[in-house]
Amino acid sequence: MKFPDRYSSAVNSRNLSVNPDTRWSDTDVLAAAGLAARYEPLGLALTRLFADGKAESTIAILADMAFKRARTKQIKMSRVQAQDLSVKVLAWYRFGTCQPCGGRGRLVIPGTPVEGETCPHCMGTGKRDFDREFAADVLSLAHWLSDEIGRTQAAAGTAAMVKLADKMEL
Repeated sequence: MKFPDRYSSAVNSRNLSVNPDTRWSDTDVLAAAGLAARYEPLGLALTRLFADGKAESTIAILADMAFKRARTKQIKMSRVQAQDLSVKVLAWYRFGTCQPCGGRGRLVIPGTPVEGETCPHCMGTGKRDFDREFAADVLSLAHWLSDEIGRTQAAAGTAAMVKLADKMEL
């Protein structure tokens, strides 16, 4: 079971008792996530988002990152604009599937399961065009945020597993 799945299960657990004989209890998973969050706060926020669907902490962290990056790159952006950008990037990251074709890249012929012509909205990719979602002046910042989400999401589970390694039988 992957860490995000295990974390989701632990968050919803009714048994958080501590048992020194266990190697992978819900308490161990939550403790590891907390320790990993010290080094990857966005990673835990993303894991939480995928576990319970609440995006507030993820958006706050992304907005802060976007605001700081905008200042570094001398892009004019207020904190409210940084938050709006973060919401849009996160929404695309989670729900970037082309709605007309349902992510298949081909339109379904109504009333049948048969796929017809290539979807004109996504040009057959099955995803909404990221670049069209954002204004040109913030596009590079949006790409950077999206890349940070992907990088952090890939690293967060690994960081938590490293924290658990001494408790696990490997």
